[in-house]
Amino acid sequence: MADSIDVEITMGFDARDLDRQLTATESEVMQDHRNKMLEGLDLMWRGWQYKGIPPDRRGRSRRAWKGYEQTTEGIREIIIENNARTYPNRDGTGGGKPYAGYITRSGGSVPEWKNARQKLLLSFVPALIEDLESEIARNINTPGPAKQVRKNKTSTKTTFKFEV
Repeated sequence: MADSIDVEITMGFDARDLDRQLTATESEVMQDHRNKMLEGLDLMWRGWQYKGIPPDRRGRSRRAWKGYEQTTEGIREIIIENNARTYPNRDGTGGGKPYAGYITRSGGSVPEWKNARQKLLLSFVPALIEDLESEIARNINTPGPAKQVRKNKTSTKTTFKFEV
């Protein structure tokens, strides 16, 4: 591996015209769908061929799938990440490098995260959009939480992002 990469799959819902944050029930819709996506990834990320790999060194990338939502303004997003790190060598050196972006099925050439992203797009995103649009329509006249603006707060984060 020359470069190491983490996997980040971002699924956005363009709600820039919604002039408020999501309500609690709308945020719950996104949280529920994020959890369903993570459950789906857990099922998709199985069936690996672990030739010569001890049982205690298996399954790290499956357990590394995490997700969160951005629900405050603009394009609301569900971000699914896999920040799995390599195990140290037997002598205790090395390890700690991202590798989920390189995982492929035996005999395959497409990184498995791309297959997983496609399955998320086809199987989970349409229901997310339908349910979120329905909940927003139900709450259209409900004022959302007030926006909080922070002054002089900046942060930097470098990440390799795969946008859907």
